[in-house]
Amino acid sequence: GFKKKKIEDGKQQIIVFDGNFHGRTISVISFSSSKKYKEGFGPLTPGFVSVEFGNIEAVKKAITPNTCGILVEPFQGEGGMRIPPKGFLKGLRELADENDLLLVCDEIQVGMGRTGKKFCFEHEGIVPDGVILGKALSGGLVPLSVFITSAFIMDMVFSKGSDGSTFGGYPLACVAGTAALKVFEEEKLAEQSAKKGKILKQRIEAIAKRSPHVKEVRGKGLFIGIEVKDGNAMEFCRKLFKLGLIVNDSHGHTIRISPPLVINEEEMDFLVEQLEKVLVG
Repeated sequence: GFKKKKIEDGKQQIIVFDGNFHGRTISVISFSSSKKYKEGFGPLTPGFVSVEFGNIEAVKKAITPNTCGILVEPFQGEGGMRIPPKGFLKGLRELADENDLLLVCDEIQVGMGRTGKKFCFEHEGIVPDGVILGKALSGGLVPLSVFITSAFIMDMVFSKGSDGSTFGGYPLACVAGTAALKVFEEEKLAEQSAKKGKILKQRIEAIAKRSPHVKEVRGKGLFIGIEVKDGNAMEFCRKLFKLGLIVNDSHGHTIRISPPLVINEEEMDFLVEQLEKVLVG
């Protein structure tokens, strides 16, 4: 915003979304919808405008001459396993193009095959200006995250020798990332996620029809949320833990199912059996 759009420094704005989760650094907790992430960490970073996730009209209204970008999770994991309405990402791409904004997708949770595509934004056939990846990028072995963008934006925003970090480009992490990417491509993990996720979701939906506790099942690939009626998802997560499954809740009301992309048929059977025990009885 400052370098290209010449917005007065200190007045730049980025549009973000209610229910977001982008980590725990000071700037991103500043626009978190969760009070517990903010308490005790002031003063917070200004410049962020949060609007309803999935509401393209709210995004339009939030754009001002000081807006320089849009930061979005194509599928909110921590925010309740929420999938935006069809066409939402395309709408963001159009608004970004019309208003000279950078569209950045945070794919740390949903990228690298998790939703059945290499990148979650591919479900809507768009190309963002920037993509944030991490976690699965190194196979979970060592901390590794990246920001991917075009050479044009990289050269415009960053300067060699002046922009960096202490462990930026850490060789061990990069070697781990290269190995993980090789396995990801050779074993077609995105395709596996799509195929296995379709089967798993169907089996979970069958359980939901017989369960007095389930409100809705939603997801893509191997990223599936089971929303429970009483908002007590953690109770079910604890029961599943005792049965040998490690799962977490999302926003208190949804059980988050996110198994390894290499899950096999026997392991999937075990997962479904335990879900049936706690959700049906």
